[in-house]
Amino acid sequence: MRVLTSRKTQPIGCDLQFREQVPETPSQVPETPSHTVGECVSGAEWQMTVRESVTLRGTGLHSGDVASVTIHPAPANNGIVFRKDGREVAALVENVVDTSRGTTIGDGDVRFRTIEHLMASLSGCGIDNAVVEMHGSETPIMDGSARAYVDAILQAGAVQLDGARAVVTITEPLYVSNSTSFILAVPAPTARLTYVMNYDHPMIGSQVFDYQPDKDSFASELACARTFVLYEEVAGLHANELAKGGSVDNVIVIWQDHMSSELRFPDELVRHKVMDLVGDVSLLGATVQAHILAVRSGHAMNAEFTRRVARMGVWNLDA
Repeated sequence: MRVLTSRKTQPIGCDLQFREQVPETPSQVPETPSHTVGECVSGAEWQMTVRESVTLRGTGLHSGDVASVTIHPAPANNGIVFRKDGREVAALVENVVDTSRGTTIGDGDVRFRTIEHLMASLSGCGIDNAVVEMHGSETPIMDGSARAYVDAILQAGAVQLDGARAVVTITEPLYVSNSTSFILAVPAPTARLTYVMNYDHPMIGSQVFDYQPDKDSFASELACARTFVLYEEVAGLHANELAKGGSVDNVIVIWQDHMSSELRFPDELVRHKVMDLVGDVSLLGATVQAHILAVRSGHAMNAEFTRRVARMGVWNLDA
């Protein structure tokens, strides 16, 4: 399987490093041909899982509580499944229950909050099957990017499974919109995502980023891009019991004339939007073969788009 390398600008101060693994009891994985990868892989034909379990611990962005996730191996066709207190919820768009400043899946009274960075990392590194055991109400925010998750997945390694990756093909234009944003998908020979960001703000303005999963490295191009917030939004978030775990250590705060930290890329903000889109669209449970153009979309529109792809796309489970 091909190892992907970056063709674009290297990030500032964001070298991925292997972390010391927290020992865990690995889940059982069927005996199939396998290999270990040292870089994020996407666009492969065969399903993959992590070779061994790995744990990350930190703070929940919105709850402010201690949070941890352990990513366990899983067999082919299992998909990504979140587990807490003995209850499981599949990471599928049909289980999305909230999109307020993040993506939450749930069933009944069980919730798995702010899963988009972890989902983007699994998708970007080509991991189709895993059991994600969560302690706490949400995933840890880490440094506000997907870097720590990618780090952990690379450390755990990857195993190729005996099952073809599901592919959903867009055969005609598909469109969702509201008064200020839209997502358009058109037929294409391979997967491609283009995001257009436009803020009426002196520190942001308009930015565009293009990502091709089978050519570009998720680790190099997207994983290091951090979440951000306008300073004017902070009071409102706190009033709604959100962002209680946010700080300048895990969020880029943007004032009218400066930001809370140096950007890792000149276009870090739009890269983060692409990363969120990768995570949200991965809740389809399959690779989307299309060129997706998103203009000013957020988690709610990403989920609406993914639901429509699930209904309108052509599913090929033997790709």
